[in-house]
Amino acid sequence: MRKILALSIIASAAFAGKNVAVAPVAPVPVENVAPAAMTSHGVSLKVGTLGIGVDIEHAFNKKHALRFNINGLKVSKTKTLDDVKYDLDLKLLNAGLLYDYHPWEGTFRLSVGVYYNGNKIEGSATPASNVTIGNTTYTPAQVGRIDAKIDFKKIAPYVGIGWSSVEKNGWHFTADLGVMYSGTPKVSIKTTSNLVTQSDIDQEIQNVKDDIKNYKWWPVVTIGIQKRF
Repeated sequence: MRKILALSIIASAAFAGKNVAVAPVAPVPVENVAPAAMTSHGVSLKVGTLGIGVDIEHAFNKKHALRFNINGLKVSKTKTLDDVKYDLDLKLLNAGLLYDYHPWEGTFRLSVGVYYNGNKIEGSATPASNVTIGNTTYTPAQVGRIDAKIDFKKIAPYVGIGWSSVEKNGWHFTADLGVMYSGTPKVSIKTTSNLVTQSDIDQEIQNVKDDIKNYKWWPVVTIGIQKRF
């Protein structure tokens, strides 16, 4: 008993005032958890059948995104409608809100949405020779000037597909292909002379509608560049 007590006193004296090393404990491995999907934004400058435009995109993740775009352009050309040669101004003005779905979380997308459709065509014709309006042939003096306007449905649904190139330094090449349903065109025609009968004008309006009936499906083809941040 005295030997055990003596050994205890000697051990206590040996370790008194000294730091005691503790064996390190191996860290408990922690399972890696993927961070939450980050949102991103993009701005595109585009040109196409809707005019020259700008896209602003908000991507919620790799599959879902929203885009707002606005486009516009004015183009002048000469076109014959129902045998009357018009000087026409095509005025493009439209704004769209689109939902993009990337099924494979890649560069391909499916798009649906809606556009405000302010597109319209305005023109005039001053015949230099006899012209048929409706069912009657008139001389230039009897007609004077013909003014025409073609308008479209203001709210136009859209469906299409799109593609963006692989990002390089934050820049992409982007393209869209789709169709906008702008409805049956509305046509108005009037002349500066009161010698043209209303029945002939009404018939002329119907004839022009028949000429442009395919315009209710407006093709949307655009290309552009996009900066992401």
